[in-house]
Amino acid sequence: MRYFLLLILWASLAGTRVHGAEKVWTAVLLATNAAKPKPVPPQLAAACAGLQRILKYNQFEILGSTTNVMDEREESWMVPSDNFWLRVKARRGSAADGIGTYLLDLELFHDKRPLVETEAKLGPSSPLFIRGPVHSTGQVLIVLMVQP
Repeated sequence: MRYFLLLILWASLAGTRVHGAEKVWTAVLLATNAAKPKPVPPQLAAACAGLQRILKYNQFEILGSTTNVMDEREESWMVPSDNFWLRVKARRGSAADGIGTYLLDLELFHDKRPLVETEAKLGPSSPLFIRGPVHSTGQVLIVLMVQP
């Protein structure tokens, strides 16, 4: 019986920890086609093949990034570069959404001009990529990824 109670206590604490301290890495990327592409940034290694296939670019450079702790009690301003700001209001997803999943209300700003307002789901195994404005040499992307 004592073992069973300890197991229940451990499971409840583990569940609390999973939702209590997720860090979210946010970045602004520039996707381009280069004759000799630079190596893929390590943070994007897992998603790079899919990005290349979908967006038709062969190089992804990080223009700016930041890491924030996800807190559902207040809105967060994630500032991955000097020109792009992201307002995030998070709430935990349901059990059906998966452990560590958040439902996000997002507002993306370029300088002081709002670009997009949307809702999205972000989880440990499902990063979020937002296509931003077209740049003279490629495409601006905003990335949100839950870090372990």
